[in-house]
Amino acid sequence: MNAALDRIAKHGRYYNDPITAIDWQVADAERPWLPKGLLLGPDVQAAMEDDQFIALSRAEYTRLCAAGLWLEGLLINRVTESGLMGLEMEEARVMLQEIREETGHSLMFLEMIDRAGHDDRPRLEGTRLLTAIAKRLRIETPEFWAMVFIGETVTDTFAMKALKLSKPADDAICPVAEQVLALHHREEARHIAAARQFLATRISRMSRHRRWVFARTLRWLLNMFLEATMYPSSESLHRAGVPDADNLVQRLRRDPWRQEMAAACAAPAVSLLTREGLMSAAQLARREARP
Repeated sequence: MNAALDRIAKHGRYYNDPITAIDWQVADAERPWLPKGLLLGPDVQAAMEDDQFIALSRAEYTRLCAAGLWLEGLLINRVTESGLMGLEMEEARVMLQEIREETGHSLMFLEMIDRAGHDDRPRLEGTRLLTAIAKRLRIETPEFWAMVFIGETVTDTFAMKALKLSKPADDAICPVAEQVLALHHREEARHIAAARQFLATRISRMSRHRRWVFARTLRWLLNMFLEATMYPSSESLHRAGVPDADNLVQRLRRDPWRQEMAAACAAPAVSLLTREGLMSAAQLARREARP
């Protein structure tokens, strides 16, 4: 018996439906959906009107929701395709609990996308190759759970930062947006712990050569993931009706504040995977040394 998975399963025994748990009546159209201190550096903040930032915050929030739909859809697809064959009882129970909760999260994200009032669901750029790779991996492999761990940890760290930065009154966000972030974070913490356990039980089976090869591709995959989830595309901002979208996208990509935020969201995953030998410390050092 895996004691850690048994504890995770006990905490996930009771299900809280997000659609009924969120108080949708407290929405505040005058507040942004994400704090300025998360999305913009001081220079970009100073040049942006409040109405433009509210539109940007909704676009960024719904893009985060779209990323959640994509990641959770991939997880559900891979777990259910396996038929849960060959899994220990504790693993099967935890995975099924996670599918139940991720389905609820996806419905919650769709509700937020609908409430943003945009004409179409936001699109993520740069996910096609990541999707193809994920669909070739089986849940029995450490590579799959390393990618799950990255996806869940990066997006959850982003949500935690949003909740922390929205506490001051001058950077408060819409109460509904805050509730959605908080609910997702509470349950995602358990999902991250499960992914870490699934990875730990599988990593010992990797040969030295297999670990060496994966360590040299995972940083590349992480960078692709950060590009897709941490930076908006012109199309996504145009769809959300954000003024001057093309110019704003370029400013955000060049903004050191946004670059540091993306790196900080990746840091917990990078730290664990480097310790486990699934990321190359030499690669990381070379990257950090670049101007």
